[in-house]
Amino acid sequence: MKKFHILLISLIVGSLSAHAQFNLSSLVNKAKEAVSEAAGEVLPEEVQDLLGITLPKVEIPGTWSYVDVAVEFVSENALTNAGGVVAAETVKSKLSPMLTKVGIKEGAFSFTFLEDGTLTTTLAQKTVKGTWAYDEKSKSVTLGLSGKEFTTRMTVNQGNINILFKADKLLELIKTVSSTSSNTTLATIGAVAKAYDGMNLGFECRKVE
Repeated sequence: MKKFHILLISLIVGSLSAHAQFNLSSLVNKAKEAVSEAAGEVLPEEVQDLLGITLPKVEIPGTWSYVDVAVEFVSENALTNAGGVVAAETVKSKLSPMLTKVGIKEGAFSFTFLEDGTLTTTLAQKTVKGTWAYDEKSKSVTLGLSGKEFTTRMTVNQGNINILFKADKLLELIKTVSSTSSNTTLATIGAVAKAYDGMNLGFECRKVE
């Protein structure tokens, strides 16, 4: 199995040097499938890091439009855990209708990142302006909106990106960017996010500009 891990790492690293970041999505998915079938065990950290490809700073500027709920495990590796896949789909099925109620649905919610470090979020008729900053060391992005800061991880997802936050920050972000006054809906979103504290939750987005 150790030789398998080394081979997998070599394959991915070689591809990283030969292809653009977004062209790796299909390779990453195939690598995950191969690991799931052949390994049957928790992967070493170096393999996990390579499979969780972080969006490079140069690819961030532009407008990214919401497509779906995004989920990422942070407390444990779930690449080879079928139960983890089921849990992720469960989170999506619970959160998606709640986000729709506050207006976050495909084509209605977007992030616009400008190269000068400014940011605009648009949800229905509400626009919130702010800033964004990329941390080279942690490969994370800090969003500044309405006097609040949100740390996000952006990862490649089959040509789209996932904009991911710690579960307990998701509700705060939604309150910041939306105009909803439905306490019941917000409370439900908060309860779902709290129940899955071992995950990063957020938005899968497609680049439109």
